Amino acid sequence: MIATGILVHFFVASVAANHVGVEFNRIDGRVEPVPLSSGWHIIGVGTSVVEFPTFTQTYTWTQQRGESAGGDESMNFQVASGVVINADISISYSIDSSKAPVLYQKYKRGYEEITSQIIRNAIRNALNNYGTAYDAEGLLAGGKIRLAEQVRAKINQEMNQYGIVVEQFGFVNEMRLPPNIQNAINAKIQATQEALQSEALLRKNQADAANAVAVAKGKAEAKIAEAEGDAKALEVVGEAIKKYGAEAAQVKNQTLWIEKWNGQLPTTSLGNNTTAMVGVK
Repeated sequence: MIATGILVHFFVASVAANHVGVEFNRIDGRVEPVPLSSGWHIIGVGTSVVEFPTFTQTYTWTQQRGESAGGDESMNFQVASGVVINADISISYSIDSSKAPVLYQKYKRGYEEITSQIIRNAIRNALNNYGTAYDAEGLLAGGKIRLAEQVRAKINQEMNQYGIVVEQFGFVNEMRLPPNIQNAINAKIQATQEALQSEALLRKNQADAANAVAVAKGKAEAKIAEAEGDAKALEVVGEAIKKYGAEAAQVKNQTLWIEKWNGQLPTTSLGNNTTAMVGVK
């Protein structure tokens, strides 16, 4: 029983579910090229099995304590003009199980060390490499999305051959800039907002002035139309007076004569072609 227990302890190894195993000979440093699937396996004397998860892992490096390793794990990198930016970053990656032996042969480290050392250093190098193409304001305005994609592509280019597949890389929270740079950007943003407000106010005033002019013009045109109407009316009245004034005067005289008549007919009448001489004292 004792001999059997010793044989099992030294010659049998297990690989957890959703993991892949890599056989490493501690005596001669040889790595077996064929990975071990999850389950029990018989291994040689002096051989260790290093396991790698085959599912996607997400690791976050932030300034805030309590995440990941518990300390400040944020990263600094340079952008244009030598400005140093501090950022919280996150990466999600998986390991191609068929390439796990190649990965271990390359770095001779387990999953945690590859994450905290190899991949972290690759991220820092890529950030400094591509970051110099951006200024601080450009990154805050949306350039960080393009930068994150460049970093992800760079890491995949370097490490896909060893089985590391970066599925997602990005910045967590807001980037932290030096106070003087941040203040300058804030002042520029405020100035831009004030300029936009002034422009909007100017346009409103111009619109109000144009509206006032339109109202005044409308009133003036209304008065002109009214005056023209009055003049036309007077013209019509004048023409009527010219045309019917004599007849109206005659009618008026007849009216006055009738009003003054006492109702007596004349006592003397003359026939046609008769001449009468009347003495006047």
